[in-house]
Amino acid sequence: MYKIIRKILFTFPPEFSQAISHYFLKFFSKLYYFEQRKFEVKGLTVKNRLGLAAGLDKNGQLIKNFDDIGFGFIEIGTVTPLPQNGNKKPRIHRIIEKESLLNSLGFPNQGAQVIRKRLMRLQKDYCLGINIGPNKSTTPENMHKDYLNCYEKLSEFADFITINISSPNTPDLRKLHNEEFVIKIIDEITKSRDESKFKPKIFIKISPDESEKEYIDIISAVNKSKIDGLIVSNTSNNKKLKSILNVANKDGGISGKAIKEKSNKILKFVKSKLDKKKIIVAVGGVFDVDSYYEKLDLGADLVQMYTGFIYEGPNLIKRIVKNDNQKSSNS
Repeated sequence: MYKIIRKILFTFPPEFSQAISHYFLKFFSKLYYFEQRKFEVKGLTVKNRLGLAAGLDKNGQLIKNFDDIGFGFIEIGTVTPLPQNGNKKPRIHRIIEKESLLNSLGFPNQGAQVIRKRLMRLQKDYCLGINIGPNKSTTPENMHKDYLNCYEKLSEFADFITINISSPNTPDLRKLHNEEFVIKIIDEITKSRDESKFKPKIFIKISPDESEKEYIDIISAVNKSKIDGLIVSNTSNNKKLKSILNVANKDGGISGKAIKEKSNKILKFVKSKLDKKKIIVAVGGVFDVDSYYEKLDLGADLVQMYTGFIYEGPNLIKRIVKNDNQKSSNS
């Protein structure tokens, strides 16, 4: 059924078709509901190990609906301190033959204060992550203040907060992929958490395009800190990959099947270096049961999906989760 719906949706521009699918999700998500039991993964309570990655529900308007269709945890955002429109349209492009997307959204969202008010009205029975980032207008030397601003406004509603230093669509953001900045933001946010009664897990989302030295520096900083884990990894802005996909002339990052191998390579490396007590959330190229287990076999504790959901629809969630539940009960 979803393949027919997808055929219709894909006749429209990507952002418009996403808006249509979100509209239908609000009304029909209950049709996909199935009962789940909560359990803990290194101190984080989830309904299952497959979550929704940040980017699809930027403003936290569909949390309950994504929970209904079976995601074990939902990550909203990226949220910035002030509202912003993001980059100029068109800013999402389908690469259908590779079941991938190119996006240059640039953190369009309603801002931390509006999203805070929305979350205050929700009755929480789900695992919620909030992905935070700086406004486009913020200078690099002040970006740490934006992260702290968002954290302090939103941490009371979150099971985990993700510090996004890896989107390719905000100017200078990937320049923060260095040990000095990571230590600075870790210190500020963990200090804020220590002084508060709210104690969400704190993750850092990393890029798949960095050097081995940069990964080692970030992992070293995380291992020495109170940060709870890493999300591996964001979209890829790799020039060679974009050239192969015939999108070298377009801005933005690649997600979907085209980055699966790249993302898995980084995942394997992170697993070999990261403290075993830390949580690894893997994202990038999950389209079926096999690619889901591939992430777990490479060392992920949890897995997220974004582009796979757009191409395969809600039935994929149920297939993965029910397979995982059956495998767990048989082991």
